[in-house]
Amino acid sequence: MPDLSPSEAAAVAIARRTRRIRAEAAVWVVRIDAGRAARDDSRLLRWCARSAEHRAGFDAALEQWRNADALREAAPAPAHAPAPTSVPADTREPRRHSSRPSRWRFALTGPRAAFASLLIAGGLGAALWLHAPDFATRPGEMRTLALADGSVVRLDADSAIDVRYSPSERRVVLARGRAAFDVRHGDTRRFVVQAGGGETVDIGTAFQVSTAPLLATQGADRVTGTTRGEAALVTVTQGRVAVRNPAGRTEASAGQSVAYGDASHAPGRVDVDLFSATAWQRGRMVFADTPLAEVVAALNRYWPGHLVYVRGRAASLHVSGNFATDAPAQAVATLAETLRLQSTQIAGRIVLLSAADSAADR
Repeated sequence: MPDLSPSEAAAVAIARRTRRIRAEAAVWVVRIDAGRAARDDSRLLRWCARSAEHRAGFDAALEQWRNADALREAAPAPAHAPAPTSVPADTREPRRHSSRPSRWRFALTGPRAAFASLLIAGGLGAALWLHAPDFATRPGEMRTLALADGSVVRLDADSAIDVRYSPSERRVVLARGRAAFDVRHGDTRRFVVQAGGGETVDIGTAFQVSTAPLLATQGADRVTGTTRGEAALVTVTQGRVAVRNPAGRTEASAGQSVAYGDASHAPGRVDVDLFSATAWQRGRMVFADTPLAEVVAALNRYWPGHLVYVRGRAASLHVSGNFATDAPAQAVATLAETLRLQSTQIAGRIVLLSAADSAADR
């Protein structure tokens, strides 16, 4: 490929800058409606003040969002962000964790917290993990690891573990996401996987553990007493495990699953389809009569740099299907076609799925 001329190189640089500004503007609009920022957030004002392009990019993203019928006004819209010369660099303190309500509301079903978590899963938000885990995967990435004792761990997309081996114990902490473990035996130290508010002790087995955001797509979304940060699901593929938390202990054998929620409820057996639950290990996503909102949440784990969101009554549509984890865009297109949904793209990164007659949802 021939070298670019100075004018061509400049044009490429400008195009890249424009795409970046549009993507950042779209993220700001999403953050505001997810309740993670406010329209008068000093960070947004400073971002808009960087240039006329930034300010215009935000206005354009907001207009696209409204045209996609994703927003409805809850109050009169505040004035546009000021021009670059009118925003002092340190006029206000940044809101690191604003608790004030959003000025707008989504015309959709599903909690804003779930939407914000999808933003992170889509790779569009700022990193939340202050601690760097020993091993981690990004959205869309899977990884197989051999631990020091010969045990093998397979990490699903957007997952992280810490390995804490000692002379008396082999402990792995699942910080987020999902992981499958094939435990090497012949070691006198017990093998323990800690996740949420409980732990799984190997008795001679292969098993996988999932943290809270993945429970719904595996049929364990109604765990008694579930607290999001403490919940986990253990699915045994070979042998046996003991699952315990402060409230109790239970054992499970191959083909069985155990889930636990908060510390006041003991782990309990749940019905989970083994083929579907372990499909990710074969590069597939298998759904059986699953709400579209939960299917989309799973898709977001495998599509780095993108966010798919389903709104309105379309979120309650049910899906049965088998999709490749390495082709999320194709899966979204298939869903839109088979369910006759309207698909709207914003800044090339955010995809809104809604019923064709979405006006009825407002």
